Amino acid sequence: MPARHSAREGARSWTPYPTPVVCASVSLGSAGLLPVLGAVRWLHHPVPALAAYCVLTALVSLRASVRAVPLAAAVAWMVYDGFVIHEQGELTWDGSVDAYRLGLLAASSLLGVAVASLSRALGVPRT
Repeated sequence: MPARHSAREGARSWTPYPTPVVCASVSLGSAGLLPVLGAVRWLHHPVPALAAYCVLTALVSLRASVRAVPLAAAVAWMVYDGFVIHEQGELTWDGSVDAYRLGLLAASSLLGVAVASLSRALGVPRT
């Protein structure tokens, strides 16, 4: 009888990056995103810039744990609020608008963690 092999056999065990590494990655990615947004003239348009920051947090969160979600969202929000919204590096809280932006960033970070968890549970091979 042939032996059965599961998708998990031979797969390397997965460990998430530590939370400080995730926060540093979001911080560096956010800082690197600013010149790109300026080059495509999205730096003064908050909606496409927020979408770009959401994509960034989702991508970084593919290797994060759930514990890192609020911190990753907060780091991305600080750079977004300071340099896209207020343009001079000033952090201010604009009430429900900033709560909405922070919620979107947290949701995109949680989406990245969920996609990574689902792919591991289904045994999707990494490339």
